[in-house]
Amino acid sequence: MNSRTKNSIINSSVSITTQILIVVLNFVVKTIFIKTLGSEYLGINGLFSNIITMLSLADLGIGLAIPYSLYKPLATKDEKKIKGLMKYYSKIYTVIGIIVLVIGLSLIPILPYIIKDMPDISNIYLIYALFVIHSASSYFFIYKKFLIDSDQKGYISSRIVFAFSSILSIIQIVILILTKDFILFLVSSIIMVILQNIYISKKVDKMYPYIKEKNIEELTKEEIKDIKKNVSAVFLYKIGNVVTNGTDNIVISKFIGLISVGLYSNYILIASSITSIINQIFGAITSSIGNLVVTTNPERSRDIYEKLNFFNFYLYSLFSICIMVLINPFIKIWIGNDYLLSNIIVFIFGLKIYTSGMQNVTSSFRNAYGLFHKARFVPILMVILNIVLSVILVIPFGIAGVIGGTILSTLLTTAWLDPYIIYKNGFQKSPKEYYIKYVMYLIIYIVLSILASLLFSILSINNIFGFIVAGTLIFVIINLVLIIMFGRTKEFIYFYDKFIPSIKNKLKLN
Repeated sequence: MNSRTKNSIINSSVSITTQILIVVLNFVVKTIFIKTLGSEYLGINGLFSNIITMLSLADLGIGLAIPYSLYKPLATKDEKKIKGLMKYYSKIYTVIGIIVLVIGLSLIPILPYIIKDMPDISNIYLIYALFVIHSASSYFFIYKKFLIDSDQKGYISSRIVFAFSSILSIIQIVILILTKDFILFLVSSIIMVILQNIYISKKVDKMYPYIKEKNIEELTKEEIKDIKKNVSAVFLYKIGNVVTNGTDNIVISKFIGLISVGLYSNYILIASSITSIINQIFGAITSSIGNLVVTTNPERSRDIYEKLNFFNFYLYSLFSICIMVLINPFIKIWIGNDYLLSNIIVFIFGLKIYTSGMQNVTSSFRNAYGLFHKARFVPILMVILNIVLSVILVIPFGIAGVIGGTILSTLLTTAWLDPYIIYKNGFQKSPKEYYIKYVMYLIIYIVLSILASLLFSILSINNIFGFIVAGTLIFVIINLVLIIMFGRTKEFIYFYDKFIPSIKNKLKLN
């Protein structure tokens, strides 16, 4: 087993395990939050979280460009280059943290124009300010985490994040039960993110002591120019991702109301909790993909890309359909009928999960190849389409229209343009076969979703036992259908050979 395989196995295993535990803790905190603070605070939490997501644009997408610049020097053990890069990123992230703080606080006067029905919540501006401070604090020292992750040692940072998340969850549960104070709840988050980043920083200093040396040479003008070129292109992608994923609640708040934001945020929480576990697999192997593309030929990279893309389709088809079928029964059991959205909204929401998730592998390879500049126009198109379509569709279709606008903006841009750029510039092949498979996968997903919705609509799931039975049934049925359809394909056989015989061969990339 080579080092790339070993690191992928360790990273994905630790990441998945810790993420599952974090999800469980977050659900406990969320449940107590709803019971103690109510739907208005839930809506404020969802809305302000989306505004802060928009503020993350201040990092210019440099967080995506850092790993790309580190893959090669880490592979060649070029300590001189690594030191120079770390010093440069240290300066950049300090500036970013200050910019987020200043811009975020300057938005306070326009909050009444964003929220359709301003809730009667005391200290609402202080609450928003604490959200901004939390976001700004997260940028300090965080640049060192990229060094661990890019060096295929993400399992280390995953364990640290889990430890601090666990402590924070316990503290917040105590705060909610004893005080019901949302401000204390937010202050605890700020303190913990600062302590977490400081701890990671110290850990990296011990692992890579040479980055603390004083004889650090500045990056050359050419190196900085190359980084800025990539960052400028990545920034456009960052805009696209933020607008696509971060404006839904803002549009809903403006055109429908804050209560609806709170309802929708529960669905986002449940879906993101599950998909975050899937994404840990692909996040854990991102550094291995970076190592792959700089050490192997385009044909080998394309082969791995197509196999991983099938695996991604399999997982997202399975889990997005399970979410679509089970999310309303879960919410009904969890917090009651008052927090439910309509079945059509849930169906479209499931499609959003699928289309968004299908970008995982493409994004990883695009970043690994450093094709930021060549793809710079794609997110511009996505941003324009997303805003226009969401605003147009929200009026006649409500929440369903907002989600539909997001789906359409993805399908009309990144879903086909990103693969085209990767195939032409990375794999040096035509993307025709990819497009055929993508359309086939999408049709299969939609058909299975409709059939699953019709099949399980006749069931009345009112308790945890019924939920477990229904969940088991849908999971088994979708798995069986996918196995029957794809069991003889080379992609399925590849992963069957890797996963089933031995867990240690998980996500093998050679």
